[in-house]
Amino acid sequence: MHCSSFFPRAALSLFFVPALIALLVTGCGESGSAVGPGGSGGAGGSNRFEPIREATPMPRQTPEELGIEPFVGEVLAPNPIAAKNIPAHPLLNNDGDSRIHNDHYNSGAYDRPGPTAPTLDITTHRLGDLVGICATMTILRSGYVLGSCFIGNAEASIDVTLVMFDNENLDIVAERVIGPRPFIPNAAGGAYFTLDKDENIIIGPPNNLQQYHIEVTDGAPEFVQDASIDMSSHIRENALLQDSILDYEGRLWFMATTGEVGYVNLETEAVKIVDLANDLDDCPLANDDGTEILQNSIAIDQDAVYMVTCAALYRISADADGEVQVDWRAPYDSGTTIGGILPGSGTSPTLLGIEDDLVTICDNADSQINLLVIDRASGMEVCKQPLFRPGESATENSSIGHGDDLVVANNGGFGGPFAPANTMFPGLERYRVVRDGDGNPTGCEQVWQNDTAIINSNQLATESGVIWGYGADPDVEDADLFYLGAHDWETGDEIFRTYIGDGRPFNPIAGQVHMHPDGALYLGSLGGVILMRDVSE
Repeated sequence: MHCSSFFPRAALSLFFVPALIALLVTGCGESGSAVGPGGSGGAGGSNRFEPIREATPMPRQTPEELGIEPFVGEVLAPNPIAAKNIPAHPLLNNDGDSRIHNDHYNSGAYDRPGPTAPTLDITTHRLGDLVGICATMTILRSGYVLGSCFIGNAEASIDVTLVMFDNENLDIVAERVIGPRPFIPNAAGGAYFTLDKDENIIIGPPNNLQQYHIEVTDGAPEFVQDASIDMSSHIRENALLQDSILDYEGRLWFMATTGEVGYVNLETEAVKIVDLANDLDDCPLANDDGTEILQNSIAIDQDAVYMVTCAALYRISADADGEVQVDWRAPYDSGTTIGGILPGSGTSPTLLGIEDDLVTICDNADSQINLLVIDRASGMEVCKQPLFRPGESATENSSIGHGDDLVVANNGGFGGPFAPANTMFPGLERYRVVRDGDGNPTGCEQVWQNDTAIINSNQLATESGVIWGYGADPDVEDADLFYLGAHDWETGDEIFRTYIGDGRPFNPIAGQVHMHPDGALYLGSLGGVILMRDVSE
């Protein structure tokens, strides 16, 4: 299938404005969604795409070999809660498949069920000789699974690779290497991407804003590049693009690790930027040259974008003249040590609130971090709530935001991307924003806390009322035994945990599960991709 609105793959630049408007704002409709509903290769259909590489399982010890119970708990009895209620983005996929934290609000919530257990079918695919982690995974309308993966081969190079997986068996049906990446503990340079409403992929590895679509040629899907915008003249040398996203008006916002934030206006050819690095004299930088300032991913509403540095939470917007402005800056306690992968907060901003008026992150205060809830309009603090236990408190996962409720998972004890995962402390806590009679937020109250939850990540499934997570058993000292855990949204109690795999390949580096509409869960780990689903009858 050919999309006639696309220019040829070569010689695309920022100055082909009409083409880029079509590419990056409107996509090309159904022709850009060659594996969409009803098409060849639809999920569960008889006509599946032939694999270009079959899944190679990751090595895994069985529960019997380890002498452990494969399942602890009870079969899940769904207890649905209210569907998430966030404004639809006019240009993005709004089903929970547009961003690393599911949507443009980074809600961490799906209107989907998840599995029921007790017995799960576990399928894995090992990627790369050294590392093969897919941080962002989304589900196409056809059911196939799309990932942006850092894959390292025997020569110790890391390539950013777009991969299309068969959701039935994790066979690879399409892939494209889109650029090399430095070997640094950071999500920048290709871990994050945006899936728009026409299933076009917008990504930035390492300093080019690129768009791809999936096109079927002779019955086989392939990633086709539509545009590549070189941003190297707009950001510092050695900077990596951290994240990019379309706003409601079609401007393409981006941020770089070195503090530059801005957008490409595809109608006027203008690139507008504000430099946050000038404001960060209180930031404990990772490197002496000032790099590693901006981190995590962007959240966006109809008025502004929100992002976190290693010193502050920012709201940034375009004024009436199109100039980029800092609406407010909310400093937080960044601590004196690196509590996770990078200095400062381990969370991306999450937008929430029954009045659609709040944003939350966690700080990096020494010994015990705090949940911070901020008024989205003013930047004023609504509440500051200590989390978990002194000396056992940190997080590398963004909060779930559902209405006025928030859930945070503990990653205290995280030793780094290649360290054992069983050093992480347990803990899962839920809070609710308190409002006065006029609906104004006045503080936060704890709904529940679970000090024994071993899931170091959290995703909400509203159709089952379950918080899904994944983590290593801290009570096993000499090995990393990883479990999928299900916790009740209303009480925080563990419903069940089920053994998934052991050792470094199954380590997700505190990453979260991604949920398929059919109830299956997908997870990117150091060794590759893990599929967890109910056993077929």
